Amino acid sequence: MQIMDYEISFGRALLLVSLLNTLIFIIKVIERKGRYPEKSYKNVAVNLALYLPRIWKLGPYKGGEITFDNALKYAVKKSGLSDFGDEDWNFANTYREILATSTQKAQRYTNLGYISARIELNMTMVRRLKLVQYLKDVPSVGRIGVPSPVFVMGLPRTGTTLLHRLLSLDPAVRAPLLWELLATVPSNSVLGDDMLKMQADRDSRARFVKKLMATRRSMGDKALEHIHTVEWDLPEECFLGLADEVPVLVQYFYASYMHPEVTEPLFRKRMVGAYAHYKKYLQLLSHQLGPEEAKSPRRWMLKCPVHLFYTKEIAQVFPDAKLIWTHRHPISAVPSMCSLLKSLHQLYYEKEDRDEHKMGATILAVSEKLLQDAPREIMESKLPCADVVYNELVKDPIQAVKNIYLQFGWNFTPEYEKILLQFMADDKKSRDALKSEKLAEGNANMHTYTPEEFGITAKALSSGGYATYINKYKVPMSTN
Repeated sequence: MQIMDYEISFGRALLLVSLLNTLIFIIKVIERKGRYPEKSYKNVAVNLALYLPRIWKLGPYKGGEITFDNALKYAVKKSGLSDFGDEDWNFANTYREILATSTQKAQRYTNLGYISARIELNMTMVRRLKLVQYLKDVPSVGRIGVPSPVFVMGLPRTGTTLLHRLLSLDPAVRAPLLWELLATVPSNSVLGDDMLKMQADRDSRARFVKKLMATRRSMGDKALEHIHTVEWDLPEECFLGLADEVPVLVQYFYASYMHPEVTEPLFRKRMVGAYAHYKKYLQLLSHQLGPEEAKSPRRWMLKCPVHLFYTKEIAQVFPDAKLIWTHRHPISAVPSMCSLLKSLHQLYYEKEDRDEHKMGATILAVSEKLLQDAPREIMESKLPCADVVYNELVKDPIQAVKNIYLQFGWNFTPEYEKILLQFMADDKKSRDALKSEKLAEGNANMHTYTPEEFGITAKALSSGGYATYINKYKVPMSTN
């Protein structure tokens, strides 16, 4: 009887402890949700549940802290390859310098952010190894042309994504899709001209990226969705292709902008090599669509804010390239850029390590210098450049596209116009539905910001170098 009473008491004690732990966990979830309103309760709960595995270095945390050398070791082990295509290890040294900056070292990954950052860095190094090997096995890829590629560029939040999507819809052009940039290289078994086999391999890689994104999205992190639509089968920015050579992966974007005195000379020295390396990816993507595409590749439609910094470097690798620069009033563009950088930081790091006023001051200085330097560098690059004002783009997107086609002498076909009209109609429906969803969720997932949030004033954004830029390109205040 005493044993039975003891067992009952012990069971009740276990139940009480279990309930107490559950209550503590719920309280911690609510507390963390208050600190991270942009994240869902599911994301917060999963992040907290991973605390002990990270402390004990279990599962994805087995390797300890994320280091570049660990990523190299992982890539060699995963791929069975060892040639990174850089005898002097310049790409590795560039990564190490960025990782050594005080800002980057001060950042603490959230438990989920750690997993995302580790996967992305590992995938980048594996992809690089596979590319080098594939080009050895199929040297004809290196002879495929990349004729007159187009680089859409501008400060973040100036309409580059919308314009890039519109321009990418022309059947006469091609833009790299997200899954192609993440999983560019075919398997070693697909080396010949068997297009059925190649297509099956492409489908397999696309499914892998789709599943990867679905898994990440299931964690409920919506820190970036309210700013930039990301999908596995949509055109995406050139960050991923350039990341083999320079650390422009999303998790390092914050540190890169916060240390311009380090990144500017470092990247300037490496960007010709980065664009030359990226060209190999474009050649490989053309190769995968068969002999006709390889023989007469369509015009590549590319996009990335980074391009605005390096137009002279682009010209060295792509001397027949064309540039498209989007312009938005700094009072709207610069705080929005700060908000974007904040959202990127939220994807990976603990918020206590982010100084938003310091970030605002740095972005203010970097953007002003860029807007002053870019016109001169574009002129020195001798590449033709079309200028698109944000207000005009959002007011009449199709006319903005037509103006670009007229300037560059491209053929604007009735087929393309029909595609654009359908896209705009579908996009309006999607945006209206998304807006309703965001309103239902509350302001946590709306893209709201003010200059003062980042210690910036409207006066600073409309004087000095900014005033010169505004007057030169006749940039009006944004209407939205």
